[in-house]
Order: sequence, then C-alpha cells, then structure tokens
Amino acid sequence: MNTPKEKLELFNDLTSKGYEAAKSFGEINIRLMERMINRQLDTFNIVMDSGLRNIKMITEAKGPNDLFRGQMDLIREVSEKLLIESRESVKITSEARDEYRTWFEQSVQTITTKMSQSHPIA
Repeated sequence: MNTPKEKLELFNDLTSKGYEAAKSFGEINIRLMERMINRQLDTFNIVMDSGLRNIKMITEAKGPNDLFRGQMDLIREVSEKLLIESRESVKITSEARDEYRTWFEQSVQTITTKMSQSHPIA
C-alpha cells in the first residue's frame, strides 16, 4: 500500500473510525454520569430525610432516653441505606470500568488492523 489513493483511503477510514470511537466514548461517559448523578440524588434524599426525621424526633421526644434510642435507630437505618448506596456506586463504577476497557481494546484492535493492512509484515 504505497499509492497516494490507498493512503488517502486509509486516512479517511481511520478518521471515521476515530470519530466513531470518540462518539462511543462520550456515550459511555454520559451513561456513567447519569447513573452517578442518580446515586448522588438518592444519597442526598437519604441524608435530608434523616435530618428531618431527627428534627421531628427532637421536638417530640418525651425525654433524653427516648431521644437517644430514636437517634440510635435512625443512625442504624441511615447507615444501612448509605451502605447499600455505596455498594451500588461501586457496582456502577465497576461496570463503567468494563465498558471503558472494552472500548479501549476495540479501538486498539481497529488501529492495529488498519495499520497492519497499510504496512503488511513481510
């Protein structure tokens, strides 16, 4: 592959493949950000809800022991919910890591294939 026409075709093909790779990379990023923003909103809702429940508990407690027990139950419940949210976030990032790895491997394979076609090994 030494003719200018062949080199131009290779250049055009690599450019189009590069655009497709950049587009798919952007799509992975968008999906990841949407999922992580949803996780953050869920976590924010848990924290806000616990704060409101704590204020209500303070105003309605019949005594310090009642308040203490209620707050301990609330802390336990919120901790469990936050642990679930954390695990879900780890799952999302692991899935994103796998998507990025696949994207990278496909991109490298495409470039390697095209370059080996342009300069065959004797």
